[in-house]
Amino acid sequence: MASFSITYSGYPLDRRADLRVDAARLRAVLTSAEARIVPVWNQKHLFDAAPRAQALSFSLLSARLDAETLFPVFLGYGDGAAWFAVGLPPSDTPPDLGGGEYRTLNEVVTLLPPPEASILAYARAMVIWHENHKYCGRCGAPTHATEGGHARVCINEACAHRSFPRTDPAVITLIEDPTRTKALLGRQARWAPGMYSVIAGFVEPGESLEETVIRETYEETGIQVGDVRYLASQPWPFPSSIMLGFRATALNTDIARGDDELEDCRWFTREDLRSFGQPGPYANLRLPNPFSIARYLLNTWLSEG
Repeated sequence: MASFSITYSGYPLDRRADLRVDAARLRAVLTSAEARIVPVWNQKHLFDAAPRAQALSFSLLSARLDAETLFPVFLGYGDGAAWFAVGLPPSDTPPDLGGGEYRTLNEVVTLLPPPEASILAYARAMVIWHENHKYCGRCGAPTHATEGGHARVCINEACAHRSFPRTDPAVITLIEDPTRTKALLGRQARWAPGMYSVIAGFVEPGESLEETVIRETYEETGIQVGDVRYLASQPWPFPSSIMLGFRATALNTDIARGDDELEDCRWFTREDLRSFGQPGPYANLRLPNPFSIARYLLNTWLSEG
């Protein structure tokens, strides 16, 4: 089987969880000249023209913003430097931090070194989690960040509930027909014109991953599957998921869309998929983005025949 890389995986930093609980040491690391701080503004990152992600020093950040109002999230150590993420206050115009342009991660991810993309994905996910958990889910009181940004605690002493960053598991599955010569792809109306992808859905409480594959496939397509096999996973910080990649074999081939999730669903041969975007019947169709695990699953399947 051919080997393909998975974007946003292969995190290069040592997460150093031991430092999260030592506020004094962490503050010293943050304010040192070696610290690198990744700013996140309106869910965008700061890039130069290359593009390269801009990592700032604490002194520069403090000179341009009220750094005491910002809570850095400790990301880990790499190449002798400590890395942090900082969520900048929302605003209509981007804060001036000495040049560069704020861009969404998916705009430029194919141009970035994989380790850099992985760091930015982690930074993005953590900043979004903080933005979404400013108030306690139990009593509604404000929360404050602690443990290097890896926990939030309710300020109501009678509650004092601690919450931690969570990742939502979703399965994404390449489904073969019984002859293993065709793959089942569908499309949602909100996707880019002509894009088809493999079947995906979120794991529900009390459900195994394999059960999710079976349920989601049947709900969306009317196809029953067996021989569910795990292949690979991908962090997906849009905003906070982990995509768990599977392959399964269909037990029937008659498509019956049931839950309106998909506007179309079809079986395609390998030859069909290779002709996407080429002159012919599939000229207006396209595969998923090359940085998605959906594309990884399809590329792996295509390499086998």
